[in-house]
Amino acid sequence: MGLSRKLSMAAVAMRLGQRFADKVELLRLCACYGGLGTFRGGRVSVETTSIGAPKLLMRHTQADAILMVEVLMEQDYRCLNQLSFSPQTILDIGGNIGLGSFYMKSLFPQAQIFGFEPSPAEYEMLTANYAGWAGCQAYQIAISDTDNVNLRFAVHPERTGGQHVLEVEEAGDWHEIQVTARRVDRLITEGVIPLPDLVKMDIEGAEVAALCGFGDYLPQVKAFVLETHSDELHQACLTLLDRAGHRIISDVPRSPEARILFTEKA
Repeated sequence: MGLSRKLSMAAVAMRLGQRFADKVELLRLCACYGGLGTFRGGRVSVETTSIGAPKLLMRHTQADAILMVEVLMEQDYRCLNQLSFSPQTILDIGGNIGLGSFYMKSLFPQAQIFGFEPSPAEYEMLTANYAGWAGCQAYQIAISDTDNVNLRFAVHPERTGGQHVLEVEEAGDWHEIQVTARRVDRLITEGVIPLPDLVKMDIEGAEVAALCGFGDYLPQVKAFVLETHSDELHQACLTLLDRAGHRIISDVPRSPEARILFTEKA
């Protein structure tokens, strides 16, 4: 890790922590991420300078530290600073432990956020975080193009990212669980959630199915920020969003396989 990156992470940690103890705790997590400390496990609770999310819970693990660095320190979703409007309702599809929601709540403290996370361990953390933030509601379901059906879902006790819907005959060192899949259009028509202004999505390859599950509501969403994990899926998402009347605001690589796409209704 280069010196400039270390200094940048330290600066964000100092700015994000409310009290001196909170700043130190965040710096310790950054140090562990950089290999300068040992993860102790358990939960970390910090008071923050965010108006919309004044308290943040994480686990003192490498997996959560990686997400913290990506989302909060390196600000993977900084493209949202280019939004031409202030969203009142947000869907966080693939909410994980809530770091993406935290970032969005910091930008848009007045917004309601509805988070979706099928993995039990991550859903528990997401719910705990949402409990301290006004206007947030978590659901332990997967978002897809089918409704009220069970899907095979992969989780791993030592990984926070990467949980995903299993393909037919997919194998690996994942643990398989059953999760309920819902369509967004059905959730809207049933009154479970409102029509969102902004949708953030990171669901490890299921983005096309989730977008299809918006049905006729897809053109009514004002903006999307989503992470895609292959060229084929990326192009399929671009096609769906283009047909829905969206224009690309930014489209940047996050890794050799993944890109972060940000679109807004034209």
